[in-house]
Amino acid sequence: MKAKTVIADYFSFNRAEQRGISILLALLLGLLLLNRLLPGSKPRPPVDSAGFEKEVLAFEQEMARAEEVERRQKQNGRTRTYAFPAYTQDSSSRDKTPRAPSFMVDLNTADTLDLQRLRGIGPGFARRIVGYRNKLGGFVEKSQLLEVYGMDAERYAMIRDYVTVKRDSVKRIDLNTVAFKSLIGHPYFPYELTKEIILYRKKAKRFETAEELKNVSGVTDSVFRKVSPYIVVR
Repeated sequence: MKAKTVIADYFSFNRAEQRGISILLALLLGLLLLNRLLPGSKPRPPVDSAGFEKEVLAFEQEMARAEEVERRQKQNGRTRTYAFPAYTQDSSSRDKTPRAPSFMVDLNTADTLDLQRLRGIGPGFARRIVGYRNKLGGFVEKSQLLEVYGMDAERYAMIRDYVTVKRDSVKRIDLNTVAFKSLIGHPYFPYELTKEIILYRKKAKRFETAEELKNVSGVTDSVFRKVSPYIVVR
């Protein structure tokens, strides 16, 4: 087969084919020109970290100053919370050292909410204190808190300097009129002592003075000193 025949067979196109080839060549040329005219991805400018580094440096300096202040305060026997001027303080880093209350609580007039302001006194303890106060008729000494169920010397030591007792609200028991059931309800008058007091009153008809209570069986000097703030003879 002659070369001219082969070329004619493979490279001769009709008008439609020639038109398609022309369009294809035009598209390829357009893509090449577009690729040259449009710039590639622009390089991003470098991030300026100077401001961030300054902020970190300022924070570290504040932290160092705070640690130094806290160290000096601990050496002086006192600590306090340091608040950074430009940063929110994390609650986990706050000074958790308990502080003594700057108020006084009257044990005879305080309610349960007042008592809960004292260190170591929660709702349960506050209710116990009020309940025991009602049974006594009032506190005459702050040390009577040690008679409250669950109160120990350590807890009492934390609050004794911040409580006071006003005796003018203490309720007194009239030995000549008190009933057996009422008297036995007082913490300082157990069953046996209450029985002896009522029997003595029946025999003597009445108590002439509070000191006469010493004549009752079971009333020692220490017992009399303990109950004397709560008794009266009318």
